[in-house]
Formats: sequence, C-alpha cells, structure tokens
Amino acid sequence: MGLFDRFKKDNTKEKKPKEEKVIPDDLEIDADQLILKEIATNSKDRYERAAAADQVTDQYVALDMSKTIKDRAIRLIAINKVKDERLLRDAAENSQFFDVRSFAWERLGENNKSIAEVVINTKKNPHADEIFDKVSDEETLAWIATDAQDKKYRNSAIDKINDPNVLYDLVFKAKDSSIRKTAVLKDSFVSEDILQKVVIEDKDESVKMAAVGKIKNEDNLAKIALNEDNAKIRSIIFDRIQNPEIIEDIALNSNKADVRLDIVKKIDDEKLLAQMALNDDDHIVRSEAAKRITDEDVLLKIISSDDDRFVRQIAVNNIQNPQDLIKIALEDEDQFVRNHAIKNENLTDEKDFTYIAINSTHEEIAMEALNHVTEEKNFIEILWNAKLDTIKKATLDNINDLETLIRIVLANEDEEFSLRALNKIKVEKCLFKIYEQGISEKISVRAVSLIKNQKLLTDIARNEESWRVREAAVKKIVSKKVLREISMNDENEYVRNVAKKRMNL
Repeated sequence: MGLFDRFKKDNTKEKKPKEEKVIPDDLEIDADQLILKEIATNSKDRYERAAAADQVTDQYVALDMSKTIKDRAIRLIAINKVKDERLLRDAAENSQFFDVRSFAWERLGENNKSIAEVVINTKKNPHADEIFDKVSDEETLAWIATDAQDKKYRNSAIDKINDPNVLYDLVFKAKDSSIRKTAVLKDSFVSEDILQKVVIEDKDESVKMAAVGKIKNEDNLAKIALNEDNAKIRSIIFDRIQNPEIIEDIALNSNKADVRLDIVKKIDDEKLLAQMALNDDDHIVRSEAAKRITDEDVLLKIISSDDDRFVRQIAVNNIQNPQDLIKIALEDEDQFVRNHAIKNENLTDEKDFTYIAINSTHEEIAMEALNHVTEEKNFIEILWNAKLDTIKKATLDNINDLETLIRIVLANEDEEFSLRALNKIKVEKCLFKIYEQGISEKISVRAVSLIKNQKLLTDIARNEESWRVREAAVKKIVSKKVLREISMNDENEYVRNVAKKRMNL
C-alpha cells in the first residue's frame, strides 16, 4: 500500500495492537508536496518529473516515492531527500526496488548490505565484481550465497564463508542445493546435530549424502536410517555402521520394511539372519534373509513353516543335501517350491532323478526328473515302476531293448502304447510270433505290416481268418502270381480289390 492510501476512507477497525509505526496515522502533508508528488509520478515530461521530485522537502512524501515510483532516476532523487534514520531503515527493508534499498543501507552506514543488494540483484559484471570483492562480513556473504540471482556470486560467496554458525543457518535457508552442499562440506561444518538435521530435512539427495559422509557417530547414523526414505542414503549409512549391536537393533526393531530390507543385505551373522527369516513381518525381508542363509536346519524350518511360497522357494535354492531336495520335490504342497527343488543345482545324480520320476505323483516334477535321465536301464525301471502312467509312456522313446518292447506289447495294458512299442521292433521272427499270439486285431495288423518276408506274408494272406490282417499282408506282397490268386479267390471283396490294385502297380 502506498503512503497516501492511508488518507482513503477506511471503516475497518484495528483488531490487534500495532507496533510503533514509522509513519504516524495523524500525519499531515502539505498540499504543495502532494502536488509535487503527483507531477513527479505521472507527468509525461521526465525533466518535469525530475524537477518536481527535486523540490519535494517532506521526507514522508520522499519515502513513499522511493518505494513506489518505477522511474529509477526519480525514486533515487526521492530517497536522497530522506535523512531520518527510521525512514531510511524502512526504505532499506521495504522498498520493492533494490537500488533504493542499496542507497538507504549506504546512508545508514551499512555498506556490506548496500553492496549485497547490488550483487544479489544484478548479473555478474565488472562493477559488481569490484564491490563484491570488498565484502568480508560473513553474514552478508551468507545473504549473497542464499539470494543472489547469479549463481557465480552465490558460489563465490559460499567459498568465502567459514564461520560455522553462519553456515549452520545458511544451510537451511539457501534454495540452491549446490550452495547447501558446499556449506555442509566446509571443514568448519562439524556439528553432528546439525548434520543429522540436514540429512533428515533436506530434500536433495546430494546434500543428504554429503551430510551423511561427515557424521561419525554410529548412533546418529542409525537414528537417520530408521526413518530415511531414500534407499541410496540408507545404503551409504549401513555401509558406515560397523557396530553389530546397532545393526541388530535396526534389523529387528525398525518399523519400516524398506529399512530392514536394506540392512539385511549387509548382514552375515547367520543367527541374526535366521531371526529375520523366521520372524520378520514382511515376506520380502524374509526372502532376502533366506538368500543369505546356509544353515540347512534353518532353511528346512523356513520351508516347512513359512506361509509365503516365494520365501520357501528362496530357501530351497540354498539347500545342498540331495536327500532333502528329493523329499521337497516329492512332498511339498506347492508346485513352485517343488520345481525349485528339482532344479536345484545340487541335485545331479541320475539315480536320484530316477527315484523322483518313479515316486512323484506330480507330473511336472516327474517329467522334469525324466529330462535328467539318460541311461536305458533307468528308463526301463521307470517304465515298470512309475506311479504315473504318463511318465511310464514318456520313457518309450528312450527304450530300444527288444525284450522290454516285446513285454510291453504282450502285456497290452494300453493298446496305443503297445502299438508304439511294436513300431520299434525290427526282428521279423519276433513280429511273426507277436502276430501268432493273436493279442488283438490291431496289434496283428500292425505286426504284419512290419513284416517283409514274402513267404510269411503269403501264408498269412492265404490262411488268416481276419480280412483286415489279410489286407495288411496283401499290401506287402510283391508277387504278381500271388496277388492274382488272391484277387480271384479271397472271400472278401475289399481284399480282392487291394490285390488287383497291387497287380497294376
């Protein structure tokens, strides 16, 4: 509000007592002074404005002009009219124009503040450089470091400050994070209480890291870490804490899961890791603890008791005893836990995989175990003993043993499976014997289709009761004479037609 706005009618009542005013409420201004102010403010002729300003003698009028007139020359003429110390201080503190503030401070004998106003509010230039070099008062330098528009002046000012109390105050006022960081890194900035406050309150990561780097008291570091949201800062703190009691206290008592998660990665004490893995409320913290545990008894306890499958999977990954892995692969209720057990790198013996393939009631586990079997004898053992039919059948591609193949066909527990086994038999005498067994029409047809011996095929074509079996034989006969005979004499029209087509090939 301008000085003369106070003469406008105002019906509002003062609700609070005011401090002693620089400008009294009952101030009376001569009319000629108001006219001069009007001319100095609004005349279009600058010379006329300057002449009017120069004729102003009332210091209150001059003060108001210095605080409100936009024309720099006019307001400087006005402030030069002010002699009263209280009015000068009001101008220095409240004028919206830095040149007026600088002039007022100089008149008050506070040259450092006068210089600061210029340096703070101008871009770097030779004149400002010259007057800045004269500033030695650290409070003034702090003001420049905090408020200067030009970053170069802010940097130059902070470089000249060494008083710790000035630095302690500045670090919470400066908006420029690089200035705050430089303050913290000063050798004289040593108060751990202030450093701790900086880490807690400052929002800039680089400033926080600089402060953390200077804190030596591990209890102070622990207090910061307990509530610090920045993971990088927490990590740096935990790297610096060496006292195992402090580490244990944070690990077991911090209310923030993120804090516990960070510190567990720094812990090697198996006893403490076991406590965290078994008791922490957060499953991610428990899993991270489990990663670092080698004690198999603890790992087995985690696997048997944790209600989170991910934690149990992690624990399974660290099991080294194959017998424990076999038990988990066979018995654990969770598919993913079983998978981690069967895929654990410590399970390598083919006998163990054979055992799992035979005894597992979970197809995905038995099939994974089967992928690790290479010896035919083991496939045969799985074939006869596996609990799952799908696993039994999956062995066939890896079995070439003639006796085993014949046993499969003769048993004929599953005709499709028997036919697959029959396809692998190449010995014609065995094929003929299987045909003779009359196990089933399909098996007889398949066995005959695999025979190449023309004498055997001719006998079958002439004497077999089943027309489908005779047909299979006819399809393999090459003798035109035999085919002609069958085309004329076979009782089944379809078989006769097959023989005729074969003759024309």
